[in-house]
Amino acid sequence: MEVVPRVMHRIRMEMRSHRAPGLTVPQLRTLIYLYRNEGASLSAVAEHVGLKLPSMSKTVDALVARKLVIRRAYADDRRYVSLRLSVHGLAELRRTRRMTEASLAEALGPLLPEQQAKVVEALRMLGRVFAPEGMPASKGGGSV
Repeated sequence: MEVVPRVMHRIRMEMRSHRAPGLTVPQLRTLIYLYRNEGASLSAVAEHVGLKLPSMSKTVDALVARKLVIRRAYADDRRYVSLRLSVHGLAELRRTRRMTEASLAEALGPLLPEQQAKVVEALRMLGRVFAPEGMPASKGGGSV
């Protein structure tokens, strides 16, 4: 209970520091959510990110303008909007993730190889235990 918040703080700090220029934290959180929840509604993203619908709509407008997100309105109900990452959005998220992983690997560098292997195995076990029901552990928290 004491270690997880420190690790998550470091991960968030690294993700923020490696995001593309001009990309806000809510926009980055939106990209991450859409990676894990392709086709999500605006309401679902807003709830996850912690924004009201008008603010989330502006956030998504900016991501669409930057060609990071694709928005699709349904013909039978134009109020419902489906969101997904564009190829460019996925590439940007992967770039940010790679740079973050490199920084974290550097932080773990002082550990002996056996210790690093134990950390990796422990994280894999936690991934299996806490994987959302019906979702493979790799998609719920795995590589982007």
